Amino acid sequence: MRKFVLFFFFIIASSLLPVTVQATEAIREAVQRLQPQAKDIRIQASPIPGVSEVSIGLQVLYVSNDGSFALGGPLLALEDGTNLTERRLADARAEVLGAAEDVPVFHYPANEALHTVTVFTDIDCPHCRRMHNELPAMQAAGIDIKYVLLPRAGKGSASYQKSINAACAKDPEASITAAMAGQQPAASSCEHPIDRHLELSRKLNVRSTPSIVLEDGQLVLGYHTADRLLKVIEQRTAKLKAARNQL
Repeated sequence: MRKFVLFFFFIIASSLLPVTVQATEAIREAVQRLQPQAKDIRIQASPIPGVSEVSIGLQVLYVSNDGSFALGGPLLALEDGTNLTERRLADARAEVLGAAEDVPVFHYPANEALHTVTVFTDIDCPHCRRMHNELPAMQAAGIDIKYVLLPRAGKGSASYQKSINAACAKDPEASITAAMAGQQPAASSCEHPIDRHLELSRKLNVRSTPSIVLEDGQLVLGYHTADRLLKVIEQRTAKLKAARNQL
């Protein structure tokens, strides 16, 4: 019986049937009972017969069309190993970043930009400091880098104040580089973006540093050398593009 259930829930249909009005209403009612505060509930067909995909911000559920059952991801296509849930989350992250274009970030431009990444980093994070040393090689490799400062110790911490001091310096990017090398930024104050950086991290559910968000919204975790990051960007971007073309 268990094998049958697993088989049913992971077989990928060749085409997606539209979600009926009746199913949409049943699913929406069930999700609102489960999460009364949910506002932006998006319902669409999933590759599983009789089950719809429900997106609530950066949460993805798979709900039976009668609203009786729900599964959390990840949902895998066993034929090629594609993580269908991550594909949907990538879309959601890209949407959040697109809506946050007015949030000031710290820019380390590539010599000739081929890719752009948003890096959530912490001045006091050892792996972030190691990766910051890779910036010149990343820039030379065509990786355009935007920093979002995420002091993991939280608001009011020494790391938080250090981030503010660096952000308020005359040359914030240079001050961040010096801080990554262990120097203490001079005390300063201004209308800084650090609180907005923390809020953006919360919206994207980014909790660790360094965390890298690609242009298409895919999330890459942890320290990477320049060569390794370039390979990851190219491989994952190509794979996601191919997966989307199959829909």
